Amino acid sequence: MCLAAAYKNKQTPENLICKYVSNIGFNEGKIVLTDVLGEEIALEGKLSAVDLVKNVVVIECA
Repeated sequence: MCLAAAYKNKQTPENLICKYVSNIGFNEGKIVLTDVLGEEIALEGKLSAVDLVKNVVVIECA
C-alpha cells in the first residue's frame, strides 16, 4: 500500500494538510483527499506535484 502526505503549496511541516493519504479524487471542482482511516478533506486548488517514490503530494492553493 502506498500512502502519501499532502502539502499546501510546498513541502514544509507547517503546510501539511493530511498524512497517510490513500486516495485522491475530484468532486464538484474540489480535490478530495481520503486518509487510511476514511477521513475526507476537500479543498480547492490544483495538483502541483505528485512524487510516488517519496510519497508526497503538493496541492497549489490560493
